[in-house]
Amino acid sequence: MTLKTPAALHRAPRALLLDFGGVIVRTARRTQGRAEFAADLSQRLAATGVKVSAERIEACLTAGATALKHWKHAASRRREPRELDVTEILGDFYFGDLPDPARAVLTGWGAELLDEMSTALTDHLLREGAAELIDYARTAGIALGIVSNAHAGRAHRRILAELGLDAAFGVQIYSDEAGIRKPHPQMLQRASTALGVELAECWYVGDTLDRDLVAGRRAGVGAVVLTRSQHTDEPPFLVDSAPEAVVETPAQLLTILRDAVDHAPVEAEPGTTDDAEAASPQLTRHPGGTLDSPALLQHTHRAILLDHGGVVSATTAPQQPFAEAAEAVEAVLARAGCPVAPGAGLRIIRGAHQQYKVHKKRQDELELFGEITAGQYWGEFTAAEVTEQQRQALRAEAGRLQLALYRSKSVKTERPGIRQLLEYCTQTSRRVVIVSNTICGLGVRSIIRGYGLEEHIHAWVCSDEFGWKKPHRSIFDYALRAAGVAAEHAVMVGDKPYNDAYGAQGVGVARRIITRGGSGEEDEITQGLKTGWVTDVVDHPGQIPALLS
Repeated sequence: MTLKTPAALHRAPRALLLDFGGVIVRTARRTQGRAEFAADLSQRLAATGVKVSAERIEACLTAGATALKHWKHAASRRREPRELDVTEILGDFYFGDLPDPARAVLTGWGAELLDEMSTALTDHLLREGAAELIDYARTAGIALGIVSNAHAGRAHRRILAELGLDAAFGVQIYSDEAGIRKPHPQMLQRASTALGVELAECWYVGDTLDRDLVAGRRAGVGAVVLTRSQHTDEPPFLVDSAPEAVVETPAQLLTILRDAVDHAPVEAEPGTTDDAEAASPQLTRHPGGTLDSPALLQHTHRAILLDHGGVVSATTAPQQPFAEAAEAVEAVLARAGCPVAPGAGLRIIRGAHQQYKVHKKRQDELELFGEITAGQYWGEFTAAEVTEQQRQALRAEAGRLQLALYRSKSVKTERPGIRQLLEYCTQTSRRVVIVSNTICGLGVRSIIRGYGLEEHIHAWVCSDEFGWKKPHRSIFDYALRAAGVAAEHAVMVGDKPYNDAYGAQGVGVARRIITRGGSGEEDEITQGLKTGWVTDVVDHPGQIPALLS
């Protein structure tokens, strides 16, 4: 253990902010992990009719990891670096060498694929003394938060839950969810605000000079401690600063923390350690109908671009709208140490959802079709209902809260006839791509998976993950690339004449079918037929096979 300026560590912190990798866990590359994962992806692609060898996928994974390493080093030089989004990580860095539709299909598996990749390629082992450090901090009334650069924060949450440590943390900030990455000082600022503690009263514990130490200095934390890892002593460039301490293990940091508490006790606001909702589920495979080859599909088969709400699922209002999300909000705020009265979670959500509707209406009127992110919903639309500390706590848990919101704002049930349509598509080698305007792609996939219909889905394009929503042509173009077909060989099935039919017509989709019983009003459908946006109308999806035959 090497102390640089021990005086800064004499005063016990009110909050301890921890990095994930290198502090709580140490990572070790799985020897055969990359080859095994590549073979698995190759098989899963083959099940959708896309043939890419395991060797080529493994080469892409290797090249992507190398390129990302260099990108991360370069990003560390920036004052306020942003994080890559899912489509950039998968579509550009890992699978940019692959042709469509392979690249588009893999990218469409989204954050779930990155979650799975995280533990398929790397083992995560608890560091010596980490559990004891966390337990001691809780006993001493020191708030705990995580601040970590991650391409799959949901994987980190899952790992923490498996280790039995997730309930200890009042807030978890991950770069993929925040949209920014260390050394951006806002990463630490958001965590301290969510915990209700000034940065000067926080210790930040990381393992790198260029990201963690620099982030701590820029943010103005009370002290920076590094737990030595394979990254600590070899920064990519000179860092003109030094941490307050460098320790070999979290166990040594525990000794320093105990000394500080013994000599300068602090009063911390009481928090709660109630268990929160489980972290994100693992990726489930997406096999579909078998096709001879993408080239054959291009000329002889059609793809079906399929809306979700109103087509795959019927939507009804629940007896208690937003109940699950309201409970999740209250649990998040209680854990962060800024609780609200029972029932206040519902007020917060109703206020936020009203702001969301105003934003959505304004965007639609201006024909701006960018989709909101979970961080925007919980970080911006809640501002009028909560304190700044509460806002940052909600923003940090935006991904999980968004899933709870999606589940609780409406009840989804399988539409009669959709199973018949999807089975027909598989039998006739038609690729099905879900093209959905949604605030939660994870929720869409989980619902269709729950119906037992996932085996018929070739690819997914969900607006919250893609960034654009229908009728913007980009979302249709991307779906066509995922299907590997030209627009004239595709069929769009939706329930909204403007979003679905008009949007699809704009990119040249040949047939545009609207199903009654969804969100489209009858006069809208009639108008759509008159304008030529809509080519066919059915009462339920089960009537579509007869049209296509």
